[in-house]
Amino acid sequence: MKKTILTACFMLLVLPLTASAYSLKKGDSVYVPKDEVIEGNLYAVGSTLTIEGKITGDVICAGQSININGEVTGDVICAGQSININGQIGGNLRLAGNSINFNGQTARNGIIMGATIVTAASSTIGWDLLILGNVFELRGDVGRDLYGSAGKVNIAGQIGKNLDLNFGAQNDYANPLTIADTAKINGDVKYKSAKDAAIGAGAIIKGKTIHNFPTVVARKSNLADLGWWWGKLISLFSALVIGLVLISFWREQIIKITDLMLKKIGPSLGWGILALLLTPLIVIILLITIIGIPLSLILLALWLIAMYAGKILAGILIGRSLLNNYWSKQKDSLILAMIIGIAIAYLIFALPIIGPFIALLAVLWGLGGIFLALKK
Repeated sequence: MKKTILTACFMLLVLPLTASAYSLKKGDSVYVPKDEVIEGNLYAVGSTLTIEGKITGDVICAGQSININGEVTGDVICAGQSININGQIGGNLRLAGNSINFNGQTARNGIIMGATIVTAASSTIGWDLLILGNVFELRGDVGRDLYGSAGKVNIAGQIGKNLDLNFGAQNDYANPLTIADTAKINGDVKYKSAKDAAIGAGAIIKGKTIHNFPTVVARKSNLADLGWWWGKLISLFSALVIGLVLISFWREQIIKITDLMLKKIGPSLGWGILALLLTPLIVIILLITIIGIPLSLILLALWLIAMYAGKILAGILIGRSLLNNYWSKQKDSLILAMIIGIAIAYLIFALPIIGPFIALLAVLWGLGGIFLALKK
């Protein structure tokens, strides 16, 4: 029954998007060989995804390691830890990951979010490119505008029109923006940074160079804010109460879900990303159908509950792992594991800068574990 419901929800998403055929591939390793042609869209989820063949529609994927070396006539929308694109894309490029290397060609726009983003010298993006990340290197060509926000940007390739970047008020890099001698920018260079850009003598900039300084607003540290600490304490005790309820009613299911999360870390994160991104689309589609409004509201509520429970499940998993490794006599005490794990997890979530990112990973991890459990 649960599998049927999941399949129906997925069909509600994919069928309105295309009248042509589509393919769904999942597993620890997904491979499309060079001689294979997939008609329509490809939806893929797995630990390792490798596409060597031709896709006549869009590619929507999530995984730990993603490699697209073939031809995609539509858009590529992917999220993963490591993403390498070497093929030719006829539509738009939308990527989110930790390490992203683009060595291909996309005919339209690009949106890339990641910690480290590199576009190779042979790469081309036909229209505009939006970047959001830490370190970005442009060695290839962008047909029109390059804009976004980053910690450090190196420009060594060509930009068809304007460059517009924001480096924030607090930036530890000596030169957040570096424009190499080989760079060619056919429009204006506009950047917001507290530090000057390093522009090579051989760089070609046909428009104006505009340096805007960010406005620095002094803020009180969260660590010194009593209200902040009170809010974190309430969140912790709320999570403990909900964790106790989950354990009391669904002890065996919690054990199975956390076991799956630990055994299949990559697939759990992949399914978590897919559930996080696709569920709102399914809700919108159901809302449009009018008769699906009640189901869309139920699905939205379950989605929000599952995301909140994801962090709690991650905390329980941490506690179980600690008890198994360091206190084996109490390894069967799920309540003790829940208390220890959630306390540690929420302490980590409260850390500045990295805390929200780790919390997001915990949500994805737990959400994917719930999905894997429902599949079984």
